[in-house]
Amino acid sequence: MRQDASPFFVAFLADDGDVTVHIDTGVIESGSHAGILLADFSRHMAIALAQTGKATSPDAALNEMLGLFQAEINNPTDTPRGGIAN
Repeated sequence: MRQDASPFFVAFLADDGDVTVHIDTGVIESGSHAGILLADFSRHMAIALAQTGKATSPDAALNEMLGLFQAEINNPTDTPRGGIAN
């Protein structure tokens, strides 16, 4: 890892499926920048899924992720709660 790197997004998954997310918005410049970061994260996740046998290839994993991502955006199965904490 680079010495000048710091976390800007940390997520925790509980046994019951609840997700806790911490986002450092100070380093995210705009919605467009957030979109680029989500795309980069998605590609890393797709590679990891393929390397661990949870997908047949990074492309297959990414296509599956994108399909469900759009479905979840269109019809959310849950509503994020919380707010800004300093």
